[in-house]
Amino acid sequence: MHRVSSLLAFILCGLAVLASTGCQSVAPSPASSGTTAAKTQWRTAATAPSTAKPIISSKSSDVILKTNQIKVTKTVLRSASVDGSAQYRIQIHALQDVSTVRVTEIMPAEIEFSAASPSASRSGNKVSWVFPSMNKGQTQNIDVTVKPTAEGDHQICSTVSVDNAFCINLFSGQPKLDVVKKGPTSIELGEIATWTVTVTNQGSADATNVVVKDKLPDAFEATTELTQDIGTLTPGESRSVTYSAKAVKQGEFRNLAVASYDGGPAVAGESSVPITVVQSGIRVRKTGPAEAYVFKPVPFEISIENTGDTDLKNVRITDILPKGASVADNGRGRVSGNAIGWMIPLLPAGSSQLITTEIAATRKGESTNTVKVISANGLEASDTATTNWLAVPGVTVSITDSKDPVRVRESTVYTIQVRNQGKFEPVTGTVTVTFNDKIKPTAVAGDAQGIIDGQTVTFPRTTLEPGKDTNLSITAEGANIGPGRAAMNFSADFLSDPIISQETTNVY
Repeated sequence: MHRVSSLLAFILCGLAVLASTGCQSVAPSPASSGTTAAKTQWRTAATAPSTAKPIISSKSSDVILKTNQIKVTKTVLRSASVDGSAQYRIQIHALQDVSTVRVTEIMPAEIEFSAASPSASRSGNKVSWVFPSMNKGQTQNIDVTVKPTAEGDHQICSTVSVDNAFCINLFSGQPKLDVVKKGPTSIELGEIATWTVTVTNQGSADATNVVVKDKLPDAFEATTELTQDIGTLTPGESRSVTYSAKAVKQGEFRNLAVASYDGGPAVAGESSVPITVVQSGIRVRKTGPAEAYVFKPVPFEISIENTGDTDLKNVRITDILPKGASVADNGRGRVSGNAIGWMIPLLPAGSSQLITTEIAATRKGESTNTVKVISANGLEASDTATTNWLAVPGVTVSITDSKDPVRVRESTVYTIQVRNQGKFEPVTGTVTVTFNDKIKPTAVAGDAQGIIDGQTVTFPRTTLEPGKDTNLSITAEGANIGPGRAAMNFSADFLSDPIISQETTNVY
């Protein structure tokens, strides 16, 4: 009976304390300015009039305090006798979003604080908890363990306070410049590049007196003003300016643009783009014979070279043929009218390609063959080759011996006659006479100088004047008994095959 009486006294003390809880509000001072915090505090005050009535359930030991901001419930969890361990719970339930919530328990002299969860701050007979904020619907439990040290009624009083914020909205905007620079990634040396700079105010306030500066690398000479004013940019507004400059040095560079506004940093936004200054180059060479004979195909060569530091694409080659030309080999090109065409999809920097054709003329005289090249980026080059086309002459040859038969070591003279039947052009060719082992050549004479080499006599680079004969002679002697044979041939550039003549001399 004694323990039950103590427990009832403890519970009723809690009820009595909460039953006497009042509400006091502190309003902002009229003299204050800015944001003012209004603080509402509930405390135990036996003599103060009660404006917030506790709700006491007759079926439980709960003591409840409810305001328009929070609901506080105190509940005995475990009773105890003197020197025993009693436990009760303080439950705070937020009915609205609230700022700092403070709870303070004032322990009487006959109640000794033992522990709490969450842990508490202690100062003398006061035990306190501070919760920075609570959201609407959130619940916070505090479990307190105490030890009664004397018999009797004991009051454990609670003070609960909530900080209320009394605020005024004050907006302060900030400009934010976004800079985007666009321009070519490469440019030829000596050409003019153009860049576009777009400035957008992505911030929340006007950017006044916006200035854009283009910081050119030393590889360029400006052709426009590098500092340009674009005025005031409202939030979300964009404006663009352009800059141009001439490339004066090869290499890889970056072009930087910066933007600023009144009251802002020196660089409120910036953007840079890479650019390479290159020097492209192409060269073509056309080579062919200085002289050739009509109707006989001769080779021509076309050499295409990339002399620059960039790859060239879609290089077109056109070989323009002179009138009267005939294509014998188009070098895998496409013949169209009086021209042959080719296309090289890619010609890397420093590389070259060789094209070989065979062309014949159908008329005599000098003609010029022109080749032109052009790349996809507009590079052009050309070259020519001039050929003097000669009329094909008619040539007759003969070889006769002065004495037949001859004895061994007896001499005979072979007379060689080569006639240029043409009337317009001289003819240059080579006369070669080969003897078998029955005849041995010993001397040469005539209109050209001959060379004896064993059984062969050669008259190199023999010139035949138009309509005239060239006379040569070879002295030979019998070497061995039997039929001796002298085989003569005349070869020249205009002949596909040499002209052949033979003479037989019997040796006995």
